[in-house]
Amino acid sequence: MSDCFRDIGKGWGAGWEEQEAVWRWREAVGESLGKLARPLYVDRGVLHIAVASPLVAQELKLWSTELLSRLSAVAPRSKVRELRFVIVPEGREEKVETPEPTPKELNQAEELVPMDLPPELRVKFVRIVAQTLAQEAEILRRGGRRCPSCGVAFLGTEEVCPLCKALS
Repeated sequence: MSDCFRDIGKGWGAGWEEQEAVWRWREAVGESLGKLARPLYVDRGVLHIAVASPLVAQELKLWSTELLSRLSAVAPRSKVRELRFVIVPEGREEKVETPEPTPKELNQAEELVPMDLPPELRVKFVRIVAQTLAQEAEILRRGGRRCPSCGVAFLGTEEVCPLCKALS
């Protein structure tokens, strides 16, 4: 395992190691397959994966033994033993351009990201968190709302976000 991944998530609380399969997905499956399927989260050994169609899900199910083997080799801390596919059709959600983070969002991100990360990695994480906060603020500004199930900000007319709707 490379040094930049060895200490990632240290001090981030319980459950972080289980998510290793999410952030190492493309390393395990390769670029072309990584474009067809987007890992969402790991829950009790089950990796939830968003795919654009039932056809893609079926194809990946046929490869599940190989995928699980690759994930086990690349992301052993996740202990993934099962893959579950969620159909999320492409182009369904409205895209929101991420505005530049405000100083307030940058300060919030600084507070959220642990100090004990390697400096270069911490700078990148602070930027990602600040951009996420800016995008969330933009979604809410455009009339979006928070999902009562998971808390994510989303656009649309549904009561819950598309992912929670798909999982229910």
